[in-house]
Amino acid sequence: MDSPILKEEILQFLDKNGRIAGWPKKTYDKINILKYLQEKFDPDKKYSEIEVNELLKSWHTFNDHALLRRELFDKFLLERTPDCKEYWVTREEV
Repeated sequence: MDSPILKEEILQFLDKNGRIAGWPKKTYDKINILKYLQEKFDPDKKYSEIEVNELLKSWHTFNDHALLRRELFDKFLLERTPDCKEYWVTREEV
């Protein structure tokens, strides 16, 4: 479900396998990277923190899955239970 426009906008941050190779400085680029990552999650599934970490580890190369998990939550792209045991994709309201 990759958006070609979005991927084109973040291409400079991806390696040849589509993994994120660096964390951008600009907020706009960060948001686009996070939306790209959000697309890697199944919107109908609930994930444990371990599953989230494993998925994020497989989609970046700079070894900071905690940063990515936190940013996805802080930017309202992933939701979680108060005890951080379950995560899921934030659904946009129509």
